[in-house]
Amino acid sequence: MNGPTIYDVARESGFSIKTVSRVINGESGVRPETIDRVERAIKALDYHPNPAAQRLGGGKLPTIGIVVDSIDDPFFGEVIAVVERRAVEMGMDVLVASTGMDAVRARTQVERLVRRGVSALIVAPFGDDAAARADLPDDVPVVVIDRKCGIEDKDVVRVTDHEGAVEAVRHLVAHGHERIAFLGETAEFTTVQDRLSGYTDALVEAGLAVEPELVETRCWSADVAYPLALAMLAPPDAPTAVFASTPLVGLGVLRALKRLDRQDVALVVFGDFPLAELMTPPTTVVDQRPTPLAHAAFDHLARRLDDAHAPVVETVLPTRLIQRGSGELPPRETS
Repeated sequence: MNGPTIYDVARESGFSIKTVSRVINGESGVRPETIDRVERAIKALDYHPNPAAQRLGGGKLPTIGIVVDSIDDPFFGEVIAVVERRAVEMGMDVLVASTGMDAVRARTQVERLVRRGVSALIVAPFGDDAAARADLPDDVPVVVIDRKCGIEDKDVVRVTDHEGAVEAVRHLVAHGHERIAFLGETAEFTTVQDRLSGYTDALVEAGLAVEPELVETRCWSADVAYPLALAMLAPPDAPTAVFASTPLVGLGVLRALKRLDRQDVALVVFGDFPLAELMTPPTTVVDQRPTPLAHAAFDHLARRLDDAHAPVVETVLPTRLIQRGSGELPPRETS
């Protein structure tokens, strides 16, 4: 069992991490009553400062680096907002970088942040498992977010991608759909690979065929998804339902439906996004719950900063299906 951390002392004493750190490091200018409260909290918790906590001294708190696929992605936008809010509360700085879904850029961004002296990283790795692991430094605490990537020596926070996809497709099947399309990018994303696996498993479970022409695995953005969805949904024998594997892909599908003036195609998107409730019909989503995911990632990072040798932890959070209307449309009647 891990011992108390500097974050526990902050909560016990009612002061910020920065104030606790100043007391621990014996800085001048701290009020005697503040020192007394912090020292009483330290004694009550039997807290023993370690080198990681000492690095919080000298008036300089850690800078956290965050590397994500895209800051335009609503999911990662919320993750960044939560981490930044938590960091600011503790007096920490945050540097944000995006990979642009490019393996070389992903490696470059991580290296750049390490060179700038970040104390810890939250990273959504990009690329195949071996490359993704090789890109992560060993001399800086790292929390991997949103994907597995076969990384066993870093803390990981992710959601139940496979199970969430199964629930989405089961939902469409329950509303009478037999021809359900899948759109996403599986080449470099283990998360989307898991979602495709869930899509396939749910169809097989329902005794439905997995039709290759209804599976599109080359789109990761709205701009790329839009023409592919347009081509898939325009023919008379188009699928009656679509499972979009990410919010950006979902936006591409919605653009295609708007262009085709179609409101009779059921749609479930993996991941919520702004204005989803204002679509016609409102968009049903598998909610990745980025807020608790980001809080868990930050908690892991704080623990890792305080104890670099703490056991590696993987946290897997459940998704939830939010029914809003688009995923509940029945199959259209054909003559």
